[in-house]
Amino acid sequence: MRKSNHTAICQIVLVIFFLFAFAGIGFTYDTIKNIPVPDGYERIRFDKKSFSHYLQSLPLKESKNIYKWNGKKVLGVLYNIYAVVDKPLLFKSDLEQCADFCMRFWADFHKNQNKLDRLFLYDYSGKKKYYKGSNKTYKRFLRWQMAYSNSYSIKKGANKVQTNTLQPGDMFVQNKDGGIGHVSLVVDSAKNSIGKQIYLIGYGFMPAQEFHIEKAKRGYGSGGWFTKKGYEKYLSEFPFSPYGKPVMRRFE
Repeated sequence: MRKSNHTAICQIVLVIFFLFAFAGIGFTYDTIKNIPVPDGYERIRFDKKSFSHYLQSLPLKESKNIYKWNGKKVLGVLYNIYAVVDKPLLFKSDLEQCADFCMRFWADFHKNQNKLDRLFLYDYSGKKKYYKGSNKTYKRFLRWQMAYSNSYSIKKGANKVQTNTLQPGDMFVQNKDGGIGHVSLVVDSAKNSIGKQIYLIGYGFMPAQEFHIEKAKRGYGSGGWFTKKGYEKYLSEFPFSPYGKPVMRRFE
């Protein structure tokens, strides 16, 4: 074998080694609001006491590895991962799925703001259930709500959202008939000089696993951020297509 060929093969082997050895490592953004916006866009700022700002300030893991409730790693090929939120699962059971993570962020926001007396979630039919007066600890309240409500509950109970007011905290809810569905959460937004908006959007999934931010591929948005239509296109594809056309919802 010629020396030049041998050198080339060694270089290829080294590249492959580093790709596998450092897969999911080297992520540098510590919070959602530090993820760069595409050229020509500017991040939209929100009041520091708002749910939108809380989501923009969520911490991110150093790696892009997603772990299930049982500690096993989710196969990276399932998603196009932009980042993983640094918020470990609360329960050692298959409980915190897509809708549940949205409920948890909403609840943790109230806890962070010392407003637990105003915290509500929904029962299965969409009726508000308040933490105050529940006679449950914070963790037990969340476990109960997660166990007995789902994407259908959010679809029925949460407020409808107009497209031109979409902001962090708003949800793409898919649920056709009250059974299994899916919920995605807007966690950041930006706009350009003519008012066109793009979004960072993420979700948990089945089985229960950490919440990640999905990176938009070419044709779905700009610079890894989704347009609303781009994300609706994403949800129309497998594995989300069986859950139906999404509707927009907001906790309040």
